[in-house]
Amino acid sequence: MKKRRPLIRGVSFLSAVVIALAIWGGVNAYKLSVAERSIKASNERALTQLGTYLDDINLNLQKCTYCSGESMLSDVTSEIWRSSASAKESLSEITDGNVELSGVYKFLSQVGEYTLSLKERIAKGEKISSEETENLNRLLRYSAQLSKSVNYLIEQEENGLLDFEEIKTTLQKENNERTLLGTELNDANQSLNDYPTLIYDGPFSDHIMNKKSALVEKLEVATEAQAKEKAADFLKIKSDGLKLLSKTNNNLSTYTFYNRDCTVSVTQKGAIVKSMLKSQYVSEIKLSYDEAVKKAAEYLRERGYTKIKESYYSTTDGICTVNFSYYDNGVTYYTDLIKVSVALDTGEITGFDATGYIMNHKTRRIPSNPKYTPIEAKKLISENLDVISYKKAVIPTEWEDELYVYEYRCVDENKQEVLVYIDPVTGEEADILLLLYTDGGVLTK
Repeated sequence: MKKRRPLIRGVSFLSAVVIALAIWGGVNAYKLSVAERSIKASNERALTQLGTYLDDINLNLQKCTYCSGESMLSDVTSEIWRSSASAKESLSEITDGNVELSGVYKFLSQVGEYTLSLKERIAKGEKISSEETENLNRLLRYSAQLSKSVNYLIEQEENGLLDFEEIKTTLQKENNERTLLGTELNDANQSLNDYPTLIYDGPFSDHIMNKKSALVEKLEVATEAQAKEKAADFLKIKSDGLKLLSKTNNNLSTYTFYNRDCTVSVTQKGAIVKSMLKSQYVSEIKLSYDEAVKKAAEYLRERGYTKIKESYYSTTDGICTVNFSYYDNGVTYYTDLIKVSVALDTGEITGFDATGYIMNHKTRRIPSNPKYTPIEAKKLISENLDVISYKKAVIPTEWEDELYVYEYRCVDENKQEVLVYIDPVTGEEADILLLLYTDGGVLTK
């Protein structure tokens, strides 16, 4: 009996270990299952919302083609703009925050912002031309096609016939068609470049993902574990709470991780957090724009972005997205853009996108002795404008380069605010933008 006791104790110990491991494995499997269900539910909700927003765009585009009065057109175009902005947010959530479907984003920007520009023209007493009506009909046809595809995906997903990787593949095919669409529209008599946007909105520009990152190009490739640690540190959580969702291989390759609350993408080179996205419903708007900016700026400072300055913003469905630019030695770098989204009910940060900053940030040489001083360049501005203020800035150009300029904030006799950019080396106007104040934020055209 004495000889059997150690054996019995050994067997009992091993049994306890096996049971403990089984329980531990079951608990972790349950946690993983809960996290995966949460991500799946979030994706399902985003896909359904995308379908709803596209249906709204179709409906209001039809109404837009029938409008003849300023009041109705104003209401309809505002609805299209809000729906297109919300559709882009839903698309971002489905694609894990990675802006790879630039053609789809471009289309959604065009359909919202082009109709909003028509609203501004009507408000000035102008009429919609036959060419512009044809552009609306084109937008309607393309929108209906995209809406049909997304609603088919929703139906298939609800019937368990495809997963979200297949959905992304299908949307990528749609992206190719949207890119062609953009070319067709740009060839039309009325250029679709004439629409308002957030000033120098880097993350959704057409060319930003076609070049190499100035910030990470020469950095070492991080391991998945290193990237996960950076993501966890950014979120202020433990790394074991994150799971790898996907890897991308493009000009800005990333690891994307997730938990039940959000997704976060980290560059493979240098392990820099590129984007973060949370699914958030805003119940009641309680915060002002100034309060949202304060919370967004604090969020950035806590994560090491101290040389920043807010510029313009947009608000959609209770989420305020603020543009921050890199700011150093009195120069605003609109190229180095970071976007932070704030829920206006709780003040929670629901989105972060540093794509513009990562793609463009580098050491620059600002001209030390330009031909014109800010005071001298001010005299070059049209006599039809009164200068309110000025500052030094770096702006992107249409040649995918950047330019050091003086930015003058002006106003005309009708109180229209205008931004005029003067090249201090040549004295020539580098750009002119009109400021548009809307219920959804401050835009430029």
